[in-house]
This record gives sequence, structure tokens and C-alpha cells, in this order.
Amino acid sequence: MIKNFRIYFLIAGLLTANFKYGQGVNYVGTSSANFLKIGLGAKTVGIAESDLTLAEDASSFYWNPATISRIGSNSLAISYVNWLVETSVAYAGVAIDLDYVTAGLEVSYFSSGDIEETTLLEQKGTGRYFSTNDFSIGLGVARNLTDRFSVGVKIKYINENLSSVSASAIAFDVGSVFVTSFLNDMKIGIALSNFGGSMKFNGQDLLVSHVVPGSPTNKEIPAVLETKSWDIPLFFKIGLSTEIFKVDNFAMQSSYTLTDARDFQPRHNIGTSLKFLDNFTIRGGYRFNYDEVTFSAGAGAKVNLENLGQIQFDYAYTDFGSFSDIHQISLAINF
Repeated sequence: MIKNFRIYFLIAGLLTANFKYGQGVNYVGTSSANFLKIGLGAKTVGIAESDLTLAEDASSFYWNPATISRIGSNSLAISYVNWLVETSVAYAGVAIDLDYVTAGLEVSYFSSGDIEETTLLEQKGTGRYFSTNDFSIGLGVARNLTDRFSVGVKIKYINENLSSVSASAIAFDVGSVFVTSFLNDMKIGIALSNFGGSMKFNGQDLLVSHVVPGSPTNKEIPAVLETKSWDIPLFFKIGLSTEIFKVDNFAMQSSYTLTDARDFQPRHNIGTSLKFLDNFTIRGGYRFNYDEVTFSAGAGAKVNLENLGQIQFDYAYTDFGSFSDIHQISLAINF
């Protein structure tokens, strides 16, 4: 076990080193598909996105594909969040236990709502409206290689639409969960997210007319504006979680995650959850080295119904600094 533990950390260290020192320039503000940075699932958001090992329902598939093999049942999870500047994000995930492996499927959808069109000549609006709608569909599997070590992989299709132009890419998420034999069976989670290609916009809005220079008749010819390719946001995360103490019907768990990314400096997330009577949970957490978002809090409750299984309701609040506060609700059914 000690040998496996050392190998596990050696691999994690090499991945972190390669990921960090491969960045020779500043990539801030150069990622496409930024909706992939939005935290989804009220359980994890309520503890400030600090737990890569949480395996209570299918929403954990969003954070680390290895976790779904540790849920212990089939699971369906849905979340909805009113995001910044009147946008919204919806998420649905399902995990199915197939004995040999656990299969996961997820869909996330970002919508801007209607945006009034303005131009240089009509800066008060043209009377026309457009929208941006982005989505991601992921399919993956996870397996418990031992009672203490799980791995998972996910492939996903990512698409962005802005008015009549769009871009798409294929990406992979890989992750693992390792349960140690010390500090109350402390768990270690590792996840590499959005490893894949770049995105380049194409569409009708890029079709223009070009006036031929020097033409006496101002002849126009059709042309196509060329856009550049932009990488999707790549994350490498490593996290720890453990139960601090448990007394009768009261338990306290804490977690920490370090995130290194292609287009921002390393970030730190810490969180704590308090569980009562095994059915009620209070959560809180804090994010460090973020531009605006900091504190999160939340609560959850679960009930067991004979015909439906275990139903879980969760809520998360996030302080977004200068922007409006963010509220997220989630529902999960384990069956």
C-alpha cells in the first residue's frame, strides 16, 4: 500500500510540474468555452468547489469522473443556477451501475437569454435580438480498481453558439480517487479536465462583402472573415478530504483543492460540511486567488422513499463580489 501511495504522488507531481512549467507565456483571457469554468452541483459549490472525492450523487461526475463508481447506486442529478448578468446554466447527470463499471452521462447548457443588437450606427438598438447558447455533452465510465482506488474517464462534445456563428471541440476528462489508511481514511482526488482541441468560429455572420480597391464602379466581391482558434480551459486539480470527527449523529468533514490552469494563476479552495442525523447537511467554504468570487454556503436534506429511493435537495449561495450573488439549487435521486 505504501509503495502504491508513493507511486500515486509521484505521478501527480510529474503531471503538475509538466503542466505548470509548460506555460511560457501569460494566457490570461485566451480561453474559449468559458462556461466550462462555472461550478455546477449545489453540494460541491456549497463547499466552495473544494472536494474532488465527493461521491453522493451523479453531479460529482462533473468534477471528477472517477467518483461515480463510489456512489453505490444508480443516480440522477439536476441543477439550475441563475448566473451573472441574467444568464443561466442547467445541468443534468446520470450514473448507472453496470457491475463491472459505472457509466456516466451529463449535459450542461448555458443560455444568455435575448440580447438586443446594437451597431456603430444604431447604438441604441436595431430592434433585433440574438442570443448565445453553449452546451457540453459528456459520456464516461469509472471503475473501482480496488476498495481504495478508483479511476474514471469522460469524453465530451463542447459547442458554443453566438448569433449565427458557432464553434465546437472534443475534450477528455480523467480522474482518480485514492482512499488512504490514515487521518480517518483521508481521500485524495486528482482530475485533469478539458484536455482537447481548440475552437474556431464559423458561420453566416462571417460572410461579408469586400469593395475592390481602385475599382471605378466600387465593385463588391463576397468574402469570409477568418477567425483564430482558441484553446478550451484546461484544469489540473488535486484535492484532499477527510472526516474531522464524528460523534453520535453529528459528523464534520473538511476538504481542500488546488487548481492549476492554463489561463489563470493557481487557486485554492477550502470547505467544511456538518452533517446531522445523516439526513441534514450545512456547508461552507472559501476560494483564494480568485478575481471576484469568494465565499459560498449551502444546505441539504435527504429523504428515503420506498418507491423512488433516496431523494436529495441541496442549495448553494455564492458571494460574487461586485456582481450579484449566485444561487443554485439541485435535486438528486439515488435508486
